[in-house]
Amino acid sequence: MSLTASISHLPHLPSPILTAYIDINPGNPRNQSTPRGYMKWLKSTGRALSEELPPSERKAFETQLDRISRHLKTADPGSRGLVLFAGPQTWEEIPLQVEVRDELHWGKPSLQQMAWVLDEHRLRGAVLIDGSGARFLRFFLGTIAEDPPLEFTLDISSWRMPHMVKPSTSPVAKRAGIERDRVAARIEEQRKRFLKRLSDRIADWANEGQIRPVLLVGEAEEIEFVAQSMPEDLRDRIATLPKVLTRISSGEINKRLQPLLTSWEREYEAALVKDLISNEGSSHQAVTGLDETLDQIQKGNVRELVVARGLTGSVNQCVNCGWIDASGGPVCPVCGSGRQVRALRTVIPELALSQSAAIEIVAGKAASDLRTAGGIGAWLRTPMVASKGRKVS
Repeated sequence: MSLTASISHLPHLPSPILTAYIDINPGNPRNQSTPRGYMKWLKSTGRALSEELPPSERKAFETQLDRISRHLKTADPGSRGLVLFAGPQTWEEIPLQVEVRDELHWGKPSLQQMAWVLDEHRLRGAVLIDGSGARFLRFFLGTIAEDPPLEFTLDISSWRMPHMVKPSTSPVAKRAGIERDRVAARIEEQRKRFLKRLSDRIADWANEGQIRPVLLVGEAEEIEFVAQSMPEDLRDRIATLPKVLTRISSGEINKRLQPLLTSWEREYEAALVKDLISNEGSSHQAVTGLDETLDQIQKGNVRELVVARGLTGSVNQCVNCGWIDASGGPVCPVCGSGRQVRALRTVIPELALSQSAAIEIVAGKAASDLRTAGGIGAWLRTPMVASKGRKVS
């Protein structure tokens, strides 16, 4: 089961819940002291949060805070980040091999940071193709897993093998040569049928797991054949590496392919942001900037948000109608009610979920370019033309 599926029940956990996102990475200098830095953070942040709560809630909060503290004192950090959901009838623990930002929330389960983490470290895949078949690998949240392979086997039971023909005379030798050509042609035909079947399997695998990108690794002609045999709408999720990697461990695969997958993503994101900015205002396809993006998503017009990694800032939300914008003033421009200040990094996932809009978080050059346009933008609900797959080297 995917992590996304396994956490689908978290929004329905009974309140009140103490949600803790904790950086427990042993490589972080602050966590190399005694007591650990994350224990100091939990104590000081918990004390501050307790003082902000109504007196009637403090005892329940402190009970769960103590519960988390005791768990951390005895737990052996086997991950870089830890997410905990603790309540009177609840205990959920999610270790992550990626960085998280220290946060503590009381009340409803807080899933905003989890939404960012899942998007920034989305599921990626690689298919290694060689003479024996194809291996399917998934890269997710710093880990690698291998799915069942697709094996290539030859059915030669009905073939007339060339070595059974004795090359004693020139006519027989010629016949043997013809048989060899026929065998080679049959092998090639079976290989093409296998590659076509493989392309169908990859398409199903990528769609079911929402995997992007999928890196095809193998002989140049074969991976090109597989890519071109896939549905056109999937080809923008395909990258190719013309290199055969046989008898290689998952760990070595992770080491060699992760940089290529990351490079593909940076190129994909840069192209996406370039298209977004160039299409702004064009046939109502895209918008950029905080004000216009917030307006369009709350009107239900956004199909995909594009956000620069590390987006900061705050907005105002009406306590009555819920309208959100970045304008100043304590009064809602829609209904005239009071407003409260909300952090963008918590508002954006909520809006995306409420409007069934995807989120694309971009880094590197893409993030830099997007910041010049306000740090956020959106593709509107109009048909878009998919780009072709890119080759990596």
